[in-house]
Amino acid sequence: MTSIKNELTGAWKLLSYIEISTSGADSFFPLGNNPNGILIYSADGYMSVQIAGTDDKDESLLEDSVKYSDINYRNFLFFSGSYHIDNRQATVIHDVITSVTPALIGKTVERDVTFEADILYLKSTRPILSNGKMVNSYMTWQRMDKPDLSQRKDRLANRSNHKISIL
Repeated sequence: MTSIKNELTGAWKLLSYIEISTSGADSFFPLGNNPNGILIYSADGYMSVQIAGTDDKDESLLEDSVKYSDINYRNFLFFSGSYHIDNRQATVIHDVITSVTPALIGKTVERDVTFEADILYLKSTRPILSNGKMVNSYMTWQRMDKPDLSQRKDRLANRSNHKISIL
């Protein structure tokens, strides 16, 4: 039997992020219907997660630093730190070292872990407060393929044509 840590180690792309109210109210997509995200678990016990909402693609925001900062703060979930596994409970415990939300620094974020082939399901182990409501959060991730070096070089070459200045 393989351990949860062995299964977690690597890079994952977000498929969905939904919150379900404990009061029975409608489910909610806190970062929109199609957020982008990447979750990385290293073999040496560190992790990082970044999720960005993609519903607001107004490029004029790049020209207004106040609006840019506000929209990005509200549409972005980020934290990183160390992690450890409770194999008996099938949970991963994240010890937050840095976060876009300062109140999260020094706290732990615990998730139930389930796998199905190359799909990872993470669920909050207890209700959390989100947008003034108690919810359970559900994230679905898919293991990312290792990048092909020749494809990375092609992507980098194409990016040079799409440079923009950000604030």
